[in-house]
Amino acid sequence: MYGYKYDNHLILNQPMIELWQEENGERVAEVWILPEYGANLCRFKVDGFDYIFPAPEEVVDLRHYGTPVLYPFPGVIKDRKFTFDDTLYRFPGNRGDIFRHGYVMGEKFAFSEPIVADDSVTLKTSIEIVPNHPLYFLFPIINRLDMNFTLRDRKIRIDVKITNNDPQKRFPFGFGLHPYLNILGSKDKIKIQVPMKKWLNQQTGELLDPAESPADLRQPTAIDDLVIDEVWTGMVPDKPQTLTYEEIGKRFVAQTSEMFTHSVIYQPQDSPYICLENWTSAHNVHNLHQEGKTEAAHLIILNPGESISGSVEYRIESI
Repeated sequence: MYGYKYDNHLILNQPMIELWQEENGERVAEVWILPEYGANLCRFKVDGFDYIFPAPEEVVDLRHYGTPVLYPFPGVIKDRKFTFDDTLYRFPGNRGDIFRHGYVMGEKFAFSEPIVADDSVTLKTSIEIVPNHPLYFLFPIINRLDMNFTLRDRKIRIDVKITNNDPQKRFPFGFGLHPYLNILGSKDKIKIQVPMKKWLNQQTGELLDPAESPADLRQPTAIDDLVIDEVWTGMVPDKPQTLTYEEIGKRFVAQTSEMFTHSVIYQPQDSPYICLENWTSAHNVHNLHQEGKTEAAHLIILNPGESISGSVEYRIESI
């Protein structure tokens, strides 16, 4: 049995929609989404374990929680500017003097009544950037982002569709999800695996053998000594990145469609969370593309009227 209800996040004081799955009268999976605060997935609870940091707890700040949506480009834009199709685009600082992770984090998404079916429940959300939208001046290309959240069989699937609605301009973009995952158990008993093909050196834009990176995560690696903020490429759908919680016998799996070629792993010193991020592109994507480093960049370009779709699914496996 599936259901939903409207609520309010007590810490963030934001409208919230709860999706759930029940078996024998007990909730076996819960998903919380903040549609008017960046369509942030702020809880994913399965069989009693909260996997998203934080769920009902107090947030560290308004960025480091849940699953921020990174759009229309994830990561940092070098010098806060790039040129595309002979047009120079400049951006104000949104993290001090840098521009990071796009412009929808914390923005209002439209949403409709959740759809309950026999085997699932779905929430549809969207944001459309048009000339009268406050964000349009930052990147004046008309575009639309649709995100559908479907809870089915203890899994949450996020279907994404990006559309270029501009009558004249091409739309160069990237998209990413930035889940902050809880530390469940001892860090030395939590292992990460990222089946990447290349490490992206962010200083040079070169793609290198992962063995040359600060941490080669192609094999399961304990996260206790891991201090990292690195970008990887060559991700493919049949080899998802995972986080294995040995003490509770569970594995978090992030399965994606082909659009998500990049991974970012982020864990600061003494962090109460670790981030397994799926991106469609690199940091500084437009400038890397302009420099001819197209494989490293993986900039997606939509002509007027074109759209592209992809998906990310989070699921829990027993080990």
